[in-house]
Amino acid sequence: MQVSRFVSSLCLSCAAALAMVLNAGETPEKTVSTMKTPEGLEVTLFAGEPEIVNPVSMDIDERGRVWITEGANYRGKRTVRPEGDRIVIIEDTDGDGKGDSFKVFAQDKAIFCPLGICVIGNKVYVAQSPKMLVYTIDESGDKPVGPPEVLFSGFSGVNHDHGLHAAMFGPDGRMYFNSGNDGLSGSNFDKVGPDVDASGMIKNSKGELIVDSTGSHAFPKGKIWRGKEGGSKYKQGMAFRCNLDGSGFETLGHNFRNNFEAQADSFGTVWQSDNDDDGNQGVRLNYVMEGGDFGYAGWNGNVMKYPTQSAQEAHFNQRMPGTVPNLYNTGGGSPTGITVYEHNLLGEKYENSLLHTNSGGQWYGYLGAFTTTPAGAGYKSELTELMTNPDKFFKPDDVCVAHDGSVFVADWYDGQSGGHGMTDGVAGKQQGRVYRLAPKGHKLAKPVIDLKSVPGQIQALCSPNLATRYVAYQKLVAGGAPAEAALKELYKSSKNQRHRARALWLLARTADGKAAIGEALKDANPDIRVTALRAARLIKMDMISIANQMLGDASPFVLREIALAMNYEPTEKAMDIIVALADKIDPTAPEAPVFDPKKRGKSMSVLAEEEKERQERYKNRWYIEAVGIAAIGRETEVLAAWQAKGKNKDPKLAEVMTWRMNKVIPPNAPTPPKAPAPK
Repeated sequence: MQVSRFVSSLCLSCAAALAMVLNAGETPEKTVSTMKTPEGLEVTLFAGEPEIVNPVSMDIDERGRVWITEGANYRGKRTVRPEGDRIVIIEDTDGDGKGDSFKVFAQDKAIFCPLGICVIGNKVYVAQSPKMLVYTIDESGDKPVGPPEVLFSGFSGVNHDHGLHAAMFGPDGRMYFNSGNDGLSGSNFDKVGPDVDASGMIKNSKGELIVDSTGSHAFPKGKIWRGKEGGSKYKQGMAFRCNLDGSGFETLGHNFRNNFEAQADSFGTVWQSDNDDDGNQGVRLNYVMEGGDFGYAGWNGNVMKYPTQSAQEAHFNQRMPGTVPNLYNTGGGSPTGITVYEHNLLGEKYENSLLHTNSGGQWYGYLGAFTTTPAGAGYKSELTELMTNPDKFFKPDDVCVAHDGSVFVADWYDGQSGGHGMTDGVAGKQQGRVYRLAPKGHKLAKPVIDLKSVPGQIQALCSPNLATRYVAYQKLVAGGAPAEAALKELYKSSKNQRHRARALWLLARTADGKAAIGEALKDANPDIRVTALRAARLIKMDMISIANQMLGDASPFVLREIALAMNYEPTEKAMDIIVALADKIDPTAPEAPVFDPKKRGKSMSVLAEEEKERQERYKNRWYIEAVGIAAIGRETEVLAAWQAKGKNKDPKLAEVMTWRMNKVIPPNAPTPPKAPAPK
């Protein structure tokens, strides 16, 4: 279920563990009554035990129905429900804001604690290592047509928290998903039979090994790297993107520990959380800079090299060249579901924030809202807690947005969060809840969607609910001239930049797509220009020509995106552009922050203090690493070309370029302590 063990549960004595088993927690109504939220918001109960137990992953379809996967048989408790775990559809049929219809969509012995569910039209994508399963919904809408098809296979992490995770539908018409490090390692918690491939080597529906857009095997055990055998490899957990049929496979990032869920916003920017290596206070939130290495593997090696770094820096190699900076460090815990809240129902403060569930924080479980603002070519972020509870069994593990902007939160509800076990592993005694967060008094109305008219389709495209956007997307992409005209009007007239971006992704797929992108590359808003660059890659425009056209752009975001695009271009075409991008690096980063090891992890306030300082001091790193990603596999050649052709002769830039391309000791790093002289 969860991505990591709850820190405090690691230290449970036998007596404390027994006490947890005997204490079944509170009733759903009692837990809701003690929920703490910001002023003006309230939590109501949508569903709870016994109708549902141990919700692991959740999605909301265009009809407003809540789909969950259950984990009654989590890890060592595989015998709690011998007939297998369930996929359940919950619906509010009488309009009172509570689920009153509970239908079992599927139940099978082969389903055990699936880590992800995503409903896209009449397809249900279920992440169940070693496979990504795809069910087709029948005409009733409540049952599958037959057994699921297999979209991908070969993932390891069978019956393991660190396996294959949930998919989501992106604004570009593609699917985003990820896998924790055990899902790609070839090792398994459970032994599997010889007929089950859990090798950690991803295969498509035809049984062929996946090769991604760089010409590399898209898994750490791969033998092919950038079209050749041997060379570097991906590491640990990974994030992916592909078409809905599994084609066009791309690797978005690697070297995560256990990234639970990837979410793309309307501009195509990808966000996800990654979990702590138990007890090291390293839970983090990431902007998944495409092509980047996110620093998990080998963390032990640098801890003593830089004695004044924070625990979080050490854990994810943040002072080492070639590592993408973390967006936000949240201490210890069990980060799980994440979504982008592109709506204003909860209030202007939370509009466009990242909503994230942590099922067992270093101090407690919570639903958090992370507001992000630009910092160099990346972002800085602040956390506001939207839902907390003194009930220690409160373990929020997924979050989704409904059609009206209200927020649904799944609660595993248990005395333990992950860690290979749970305290409610008794048949008939298990618990679990789904809550709804909304302004006080806000009523949940059934969604009304008009997909027969183009205006109705445009309205659905602007929905905060992902499943609703998908059905609109499908209608508009096939809608011909009337749909194209409406999309152009939305792009031209909307004051909502995210709605404009959604229109642009669709316009890029029309016959006049190149012209639409050409216009968007000149837009006043840098997020729209970034979206245009991404859409240009999607429809395979000449990125060298576009890069040369855009090199004078004033936005670090745009320059970053050009650099990331060069990762896919041949050296002979890309080199001059990479050199020009390198000239734009600001090498005047402040000295590395100094943290007091005695204060690490003492409190949330100390962590927040360190986090503000770290974000400020790391803001130049985003762009440096973007240029580094452009140079992957050809760092030596890039450094030589920049030394010969670069126009920026600042000696500090020369130091930074040498550091990044040669991956030597970071500039401004504290001097490692000398070993004592032998006696």
